[in-house]
Amino acid sequence: MSLLSQLFLWFISDIWTTITSLLIAYMVYKMAKFYYQYYSLPPGPFPLPLIGNLLAFKTKQHCNYVLTKFAKKYGPVYTLYLGNSPQIIITDAIIAREAFRKKYLSGRPQSYFGNSFKTDIIFSDYGNHWEALRSVAHSAILKYSSNEQLVNVAVDCVDQTVQTMLEREGPNKPIDPFNYIYLTFLNILAISTFGKTYSIDDPVFKQLKYMLTDVNEELATRRLLWEISPIVRWIDQKMIRKNEKNFSDLIDQFIDKYRLHYNDYDSSIERDICDALITAKNNALREAKESAQYLTDENLALAIFDLFFAGTNTSQNTFQWILLLLSYYPSMQTKLRQEIDSIIGDRMPTHEDRQRCHYVMAFIAETLRFRNVVPGGVFHKAMITSKIGDYTIQKDMPVFAYQGFILRDDKYWENSETFIPERFLDSDGHYMTARSPAFIPFGVGRRICLGEKLAIVDLFLVLVRFLQSTQNYDIVLDSHNGLDILPNGSFNDIYPHKYTIVLKTK
Repeated sequence: MSLLSQLFLWFISDIWTTITSLLIAYMVYKMAKFYYQYYSLPPGPFPLPLIGNLLAFKTKQHCNYVLTKFAKKYGPVYTLYLGNSPQIIITDAIIAREAFRKKYLSGRPQSYFGNSFKTDIIFSDYGNHWEALRSVAHSAILKYSSNEQLVNVAVDCVDQTVQTMLEREGPNKPIDPFNYIYLTFLNILAISTFGKTYSIDDPVFKQLKYMLTDVNEELATRRLLWEISPIVRWIDQKMIRKNEKNFSDLIDQFIDKYRLHYNDYDSSIERDICDALITAKNNALREAKESAQYLTDENLALAIFDLFFAGTNTSQNTFQWILLLLSYYPSMQTKLRQEIDSIIGDRMPTHEDRQRCHYVMAFIAETLRFRNVVPGGVFHKAMITSKIGDYTIQKDMPVFAYQGFILRDDKYWENSETFIPERFLDSDGHYMTARSPAFIPFGVGRRICLGEKLAIVDLFLVLVRFLQSTQNYDIVLDSHNGLDILPNGSFNDIYPHKYTIVLKTK
């Protein structure tokens, strides 16, 4: 071998040795930084590089149970790694309330999924844009929540639902209530925002239901992997492009529906939430308010989309639990019917009836506590380096209150795993408006759920009218498909999608 060849081989070998050494040094540095951060944060399960604590969720049980196990082991504030990203989880009501009342813990972290919403309320970061949009949307929703028109809308939607159930399924036969209940709450919101209603066979209803609900079940944990892994997103490019297009098309539909409202808008008449938002925008422009720049048609349409995306799913899922629980506990169903019959009778319910139907309100509150359908809440973000208890939380770190645990924390709730509506009644049997600080079914702090008031009103009106419309029947549980609903047991899932009822003729 010539000297030149030997020098070349030596050079190549030396280069590869150098590159390998640099790569090893870089990996050691990253590992050291990763674990230095781990030991500086609140305690939590030991993470692995790249995947963090994801292996802990390799179980048939819902992630809710994994998070509960960690909460009991690591205490009121702990750290969980999703990939290389640490998440701070608060499992104590007092700490959560103290933390999230502060502006600097009211941010929203960047996310792959959240970026699809562009400039909405749920996923926008804290700032002038968010404050302006939330303020007008919250005012519009509050105003409509106390409007008598909402009563008429809810009653009509429930009556139509019960009639359709009986016509299509018949009494004394098993009924899967999921689509019917979903349609009820979707129609209440569709009429309340756009003056539009759908039927059970309407292709538009099926499309909306798919994009707002079914796609989540279809993608399952895939969407979580998209959030934390660019590699998985690259592998799933075709699926992601299809999902993004469907989502973008749906948002465009909402923007178009909002803009169509201008065609017959009358400032002297507020027909729905959409009109209220247009009025708020026009007032801000006329008064030259600083917030006017954020009240664009697209932003306001996305605020309405938030109501559909979050409100329909959470309200209808909560009512699925209400229906399942009153079917499982016939004595409670009887008590609900007796109160409604004595207070309201056959007339339509009113907003004032919420002050008189104490057991109905307690039943709703206990359902929200017992089976909260958003146990993890929504992520916040530290906007500056902050303190939570004794721990320092770095800027931009995600933080959330694990409200599913807080709502069933034995420290705040006696017999927390038992469904007891009476816990929300005082000694005189009146519904208690002053409740435990651990009652946070809609979140806590500055970013508490935008539609809380509307959700409570809807649940009350739908429950009362549903029981009125089925007064000639007993609602009995036909099958729960393996769900364990023993009084002191636990459900195998937080979403009761798979059960059937029977409207049994009395």
